[in-house]
Amino acid sequence: MCPTSGTDNPCGTLRSIVADYPTGFDAYRGTGSSYKMVTIYRAKEQLIRGHCEIWAWGTGDSAYTCTVGAPNRDVSEALYSRAAGQLAQCLGPDWSIENAARERDGKPAGEISRFRNAAEGSPVVSLHRVEDNARQSVYLYIGSARRSPLKTTE
Repeated sequence: MCPTSGTDNPCGTLRSIVADYPTGFDAYRGTGSSYKMVTIYRAKEQLIRGHCEIWAWGTGDSAYTCTVGAPNRDVSEALYSRAAGQLAQCLGPDWSIENAARERDGKPAGEISRFRNAAEGSPVVSLHRVEDNARQSVYLYIGSARRSPLKTTE
């Protein structure tokens, strides 16, 4: 399993999506479905083909997310490692990275890499490898730091 990008220029697209954060990713919102506390839009630009959405909460906060399931831990670790390297390369030296383990009920539940830029108004770009019993997934998050805690204790 190797998800493919939905764009010919993943680094350029990532930088453009990050730059659009202050508008709530308005330029990237496709068709949407509204729920009680959130509207979920299909992303017009897919960093991972077929797996990206924009979540817009009633508070005015928005996030661009992509999630991919993996059949086992080896595949999820490989996807995570490859994606973390690509993110670091695409974001460049102005972004710092923090790595941490994810926990759930005091037990290991994956890992997280969070990229930050010191520029005012910049979003957090985080990559999560999530272990939930036998299920494995990797997801990309671009949005507010308060919705992407470094140490997660779900």
